[in-house]
Formats: sequence, structure tokens, C-alpha cells
Amino acid sequence: MSVRMPHRMLLIAGAASALAVMPAAASAAAAHGNYITIDVPGAAATFAISVNDFGVVVGSYTDAQGVSHGFIDQHGTFTTLNDPHAGTASGQGTTVNAINDFGVLGGTYTDATGVTHGFIDRRGVFTAVNDPHAGTASGQGTLGNGLNNRGVLDGTYIDATGVSHGFIDRRGVFTTVNHAHAGTAPGQGTTLGFINDRGAVIGFYFTSRGQAVSFAGRPGRFTTITDPAAPPFSTLASAINDAGVIVGVYGDAQGVAHGFIDQHGTFTTLNDPHAGTASGQGTVAFAISNRGIIVGIYFDSHGTTHGFELNSAR
Repeated sequence: MSVRMPHRMLLIAGAASALAVMPAAASAAAAHGNYITIDVPGAAATFAISVNDFGVVVGSYTDAQGVSHGFIDQHGTFTTLNDPHAGTASGQGTTVNAINDFGVLGGTYTDATGVTHGFIDRRGVFTAVNDPHAGTASGQGTLGNGLNNRGVLDGTYIDATGVSHGFIDRRGVFTTVNHAHAGTAPGQGTTLGFINDRGAVIGFYFTSRGQAVSFAGRPGRFTTITDPAAPPFSTLASAINDAGVIVGVYGDAQGVAHGFIDQHGTFTTLNDPHAGTASGQGTVAFAISNRGIIVGIYFDSHGTTHGFELNSAR
């Protein structure tokens, strides 16, 4: 599953390349509901990344030049969002990774030098978020990934040695979060993808052997997340709502992506009906609201990336 991914799940692409190629067990169940495709008009690729309890979807799209732009989808009406400091060359731009119920946005932009920065957007007023321990060279920096209703932002920073660390930003006070079993070599470490209103985070870490392991919970009390249908080290959790329901993705032995819902240990597989079924294709679940709305992406049989929204999955 070597695919272009938004900054919120940037490290998933690297994790996916290390998936073990082993036979997968059969899924316990498949999720049914109303899948709605989300395509920003004129976009080369659309990534639906987060949704709030009012059903407003945010994410990013890539234009024909390879530049990323954030978007807000209010029930089919799209608004483009670009951080004023974002670069405008291929591989640069803006990604909106989170929206809370007050309409505050969190995300990441890549500047003209290739350094990433987190941001918070309050009604068009952008505030940069840079973890003080983040590196400042190309390919390093801060990624803003999750934002809850308390205004707490979490995400990942990449230090000057190339190691990833999770962080939680409480109004400018940064706390580093490293899983106890994370590797400490370049390309290893810990990443956080989401934070709910109860302070539980979702994320994964790379071991010293390069194996990806997902986890959820409050810092210091993490639980490993493994879909029983997935080969070892192929489960990548992406979000957790206030009820503790988790969504994410796993890659099967053929390299096809499948979304999943984890309801307190009961796993359900998500496959958008329009998703391709060959290697590098499939479905990724990125977020779940407290009302059970799920958003994510699917890769069709031509390799094009589309966003999706799933209702009535519970």
C-alpha cells in the first residue's frame, strides 16, 4: 500500500510498506450503510480526513500541479483553505486534518523550504504551531493532526535526527508523548493522529525493527490495537471518538487496504463499494464523529483517490 497520504497520516505510508505478507484471517463482519463519495471539483485526488458532530467534513485535495489545498465540505458546498505561509510548489501546500464542533480547524502546512508546520485556524485567523523540539530542515517539523472541543491539539514532530515524537499542545504548553516501546533511530518513533474530548489519543509507533504498532488511550495507559483480520504489524488506527470507538486501516496479504471499526474489541471491516481490489487500492477510514459518521478515502481501480462519508455504520 504505497500511496499518497495526507499529512495527518503521513507516516502510515511508511508503515504500510513494512506490512508483513502473511495470510489474513476472515473478517468477523462487514459494515453496511450509505457510502457517499466526496470529490472536490477539479481535484486530482481528494482526502476526507475529519468530520465533526454537525457533519462538516474537512480534508485536503491535490491539484494538477501536485500542490495540496485544504477544504471544508458543508453538506456538498466546498470551500478551499490555504495557510498564508504554505508553499505553492509540488509536494507543498495545506492540509486540514481536524475540525471541532466550534468550527475551529487544525492542520499542517509545508513551506517553500519543505519544512512542515502545524496550524490552528479560528475563523480565518491562522496561528502557526511549532513544537520547540522539532527539526527545522526539509522533511522535519511539526504536524498538527487532532483537535478536540477543548482546543487541545495533538500531532507529531520530527526532530533534527529524523525521529518522530508525538506531542500534545495545550494552548502553547507542549508535552512530548513517546510510546515506551518505540524505536529511537531515524525513521522510527511515535506519531499521534487524533485526540478526543476525554484526552484519549490514537497513534502508532515503529519498533527498533521497523514494525508498526497501533495504540489508543491516555498517555501512560496505552492499549495496543490489532485487527484480528489483519496480518501482524499491519493495523494502523487513525481516530477515536468520545465513546471510545476507533477507526483505521489494515493492509491484507495482497496489499489491499481495508478500513475497520473497533467497538471495544469487536472489529468490523469497511470497504467502500467503489474501491479497487488490487494491490495499492482499497479503503482507509480516517475519522469517526460522536454520531457515528465515518470519513476516509478509497483508491479506485484506476488508482485515483476519492474521499468518502459513511452513515449508519453502527
